[in-house]
Order: sequence, then structure tokens, then C-alpha cells
Amino acid sequence: MRPTKELFRKGIEWHRQNIAKFQAGELSTDEFRKKRLVYGVYYQLDHTSHLQRIKIPAGLLNADQLEVLAEQCDKYGRGVGHVTTRQNIQFHWVPIEETPEMFEALDAVGITTRGACFDSVRTITACPHSGLSKTETFDVIPYAKALTDHFLFSDYSLSLPRKFKVAFSDCKEDSAYAMIHDIGYYAKIQKGIKGFAVYCGGGLGGQPHEAVCVSEFIPAEDLLVFSEAIVRLFHRDGNRVDRRKARSKFLVQSLGAEEYKKRLYELYPQIEAESGEEFRADLQYYLKSFSVPSPLPLDTPEEPQIANDSEYLHWRRTNVEPQRQEGYFMVTIKLIRGDFTSKDLRELAKGTRRFTNGAIRITQEQNFLLPFVRAQDLYDLYKTLKQLKLAEADAQHITDVLSCPGADYCSLAVTRSMRMAAKLREFLLSWNQSVEEIGPFHVKISGCPNSCGQHQIGDIGLTGMMAKDGKGIEREHYSILLGGGSVEGKLTLGTRLKGKFPEEETPKVLAALAVYYKQGRTQGESFHDFVQRIGMKPLNEIAQKAVEVSPD
Repeated sequence: MRPTKELFRKGIEWHRQNIAKFQAGELSTDEFRKKRLVYGVYYQLDHTSHLQRIKIPAGLLNADQLEVLAEQCDKYGRGVGHVTTRQNIQFHWVPIEETPEMFEALDAVGITTRGACFDSVRTITACPHSGLSKTETFDVIPYAKALTDHFLFSDYSLSLPRKFKVAFSDCKEDSAYAMIHDIGYYAKIQKGIKGFAVYCGGGLGGQPHEAVCVSEFIPAEDLLVFSEAIVRLFHRDGNRVDRRKARSKFLVQSLGAEEYKKRLYELYPQIEAESGEEFRADLQYYLKSFSVPSPLPLDTPEEPQIANDSEYLHWRRTNVEPQRQEGYFMVTIKLIRGDFTSKDLRELAKGTRRFTNGAIRITQEQNFLLPFVRAQDLYDLYKTLKQLKLAEADAQHITDVLSCPGADYCSLAVTRSMRMAAKLREFLLSWNQSVEEIGPFHVKISGCPNSCGQHQIGDIGLTGMMAKDGKGIEREHYSILLGGGSVEGKLTLGTRLKGKFPEEETPKVLAALAVYYKQGRTQGESFHDFVQRIGMKPLNEIAQKAVEVSPD
């Protein structure tokens, strides 16, 4: 079903009526919970307000949308917002009765919160560099947006056994982490035909599972038909008795990969016969409707030579990458813990109009990415970002720490992971080492084993837990995993260091491990490969020397 303005308006009115019914006592707390979650409204820990999740499919935003988001951030989020690992935006302290007005303002610029939570097809993510990267197979973002629209008002997408996550990667390096998704699509070209390798049943959490390949290649034109078959299979055969076992990874595990594929390929021809022609027409409609604004024309392909600004040159080396479009660059804006202010959004809206094609992207690393920056504008952009305090160097390095919201906001978290991220960053910024020399390095923190911070696939991953210290006092501790990662066809879960590390001691461990890596790596060796090569014994010894740890 193609989304229409009327469908969006009906959905907002449905949400408004549910709020009225709940406040009148016509809906129980549990009944209302299921309905508000459909539109991404979570109960917040302060028990007086709500968290609002806003879907940003493939992380794509334009200047007009940034300005409207800034206005909503001021009205309903106390002027502060947050970007997530799933390319979403979140506001906190939102009054529930005012959410319909927020939804109407967002709808006016093409943003919805429908399916941002609950048992639905969640925000569909994609590589933030797609359409820009020199190494990509082809731009996957139009397909991610098409699949988003396909499932937005689907009969199945809001009544699944559990949440369902989809990601598109444009290359085998897997910057979208497709191997940990319910469906992971990898761009392929066979005999001149665009298509995808398809993986199903991936996920992290307490019982992580690597996605299994269900097709080495489907033509891109079959995307909606094949996706519909996967989602319907989950809708039909997923566990509806025990929510702890209701994710699609458990369906793949319980059936086995071969039986899962057998059922999928039995279902596919039924959907092909019912709706194949319609879905292919829909896909073409969505693809033709998708467009990217034209970049600013190049006056000169030359970049100004700035020799006397060391801070700029540092930022230029770590935050700027050339695009496949000659003369243009993509620039990463490093957000501290994924946070931004409404002022940031307004100024970035101006910046996108002045320096880019009027667009900005959210990355899975909780940063912003500016595409189509002309070589001639890089230094002026840097100076503008510096005035906004958004020009910190070393994006995607060890000080660019990713964190879930933790116990500050989440009822499931046991530790304040955002505080841990802040402490770690502060420690490393005052460290007597060059962060840039260590190179790209992903630190990921989760405040509990559920892995919302994706700690299991970080170069270094931290899992929050409560444990007693040497004096018998219960305090926040972290378990540390090393060497995780994801590439097409292989998910590597981090290997756990021995012991539990007190919060205040943990930064020392990470610093010691990073120094050991810098001194002991071979030319071009990543931390993941370094861990695989040397094994855990010397790394455990380094960690033990850095601090005293609590025993297992």
C-alpha cells in the first residue's frame, strides 16, 4: 500500500484519540502502551514524561526538516536531542498530550514516527556513505527508502511477533552492520543487473546470532516481493507465546537454516502470484520518486592550501573523505555521545544550504555526515563548525565513543553508560598519546546485556553490570569485549577479558590496550586483526596490569 497524506493524517488522529481515551480512563495503561508505542512514544524513567523516537529512514535529512526538528526540539525536548545507532532522532521529557501536534509538524516536512517502536518493521537503515563512496557497488539508499514506504502501512508491519530490523550495505565492509539484522541486504551486480545478497536472522543481545545467507543474489526489481515473503514468514511462524524467543533470529535457530529457507521459498511464489506485478510497479514508483538535490557547482576543483592551522589540518585528515564525485567531499561531524541542541540543528540547516546540496545524514556511529562539500569550501566549513563547537577531530577514532542511553533514561539498563562514555572520552582527551596515530577505532558501550550500544561488535565493547568492589560495596562495573566486527558473511563477536572493571578504572584499561596495539601491530593491521593474531592471553595481562579487577 503506497503511503498517502490521508493515511498519515488518519494515523495521527488515531493517536490523538488514544491519548484522549487513556486520559478518560477508557484505555488501561497496558492497552495504551501498545498503541502509543506504534508511534514511537516511550514511557521515561522520571514517570512524568515520555521519550519520542522519530524515524529517519536511511538517516537522510534536508535543511527544511532540520529546521522543523529544531522547532520541535525546543517545544518538546528542552532544546536537546539525541541520535541513535539506528539513524533515528530522540527527544526526551516530551508531554504525551502534545505529541499529535509534534507529529503534524513533522508530517508537513515528510517525517513520521509510525513504526518507530512496537512489533513492527522498524527504521530501515543504510550505509551513510551510499551514493558517495568510491568503493560502493551502487547507491542502496533509494531501495531502503522504497522498502520503508512499502511496509509503513502494511497489514503485517504492526502486528509482528516482535520488532524487525532491516539494513542495506553498499559494500562488503558492512558499515551498516547488516549481519546483525533480521534482514541484511548487500548490494551486488551480476551480469550488469543490480541486486542483493540476502541474509536473515541476525541479532545481538543476550543470545547473539549471525545472519544466514538465504540468497546469494536477487534482482533489485524483486526487492519488495522477497522482503514481503521474509516478513510474512516471520509473521506466520514467529514465536507468539514467549516474547523472549520471538525475534526472527530464534525462528532461524529453531528451524535451522535449511528449513527456514525451504519455508521462505515455498511462500515466495504465493506472494509473486498474488502481488508480484503490483510490488514491482510500486518499487519503480518509489525509485522514480526518490531524488537527491543537485550539489553546488564547482567553481574550481582545487582545495585551498592551509599550512598554518594545525587544528584544521588534523580535522581535515580524520573527518573528511573524498567522494566518488570529483571535487566533492563528505565530512563527519563528531557528536559527543550522539547529543545535539536545537541551535545546532538550525545552524546546520544554514550550513547545508551554504556548503552542501542541502542535505545531511545520520550515521550508525551517532554522528552527522555532510555530503557534497566542495573542495573549495572545506576550510570555510571547518571555521563555521568550529564556531558551533562541532569541529572536533578524530571522528570514528577511540575518542568517538558510542553509547546507548543507559540508566539515565532506560528502565532495562543497570549502569549509566552515557556517563561512562563521557568519562572515557575525557580521560583519552587528556591522554599523553596521539589518538590519530592509533587510527580508526570503535568503542561501543551498552548499559546492560541487551546490546543497544552494539558492544559485541566494537573493537572494544563495554557491558554494564553491578558488582561488589573489594570493600563489598555494590558499584557500577563493566565487562570488556575485544575484537568484534561485522563484514559480509561473517560476524565476529568480541572476546571477553577476564574480570569486571570498576567504572572509574575502565578508561585506564582501554588506554593501556590501545597503546599495546599501537606498539605491537603490523603495518595496516586493524585492532580486530591484531586481537585475532595475538590472542587474549597478553591482552588479559595488559588489562590486569592497568588496574585491579573484581574476580568473575
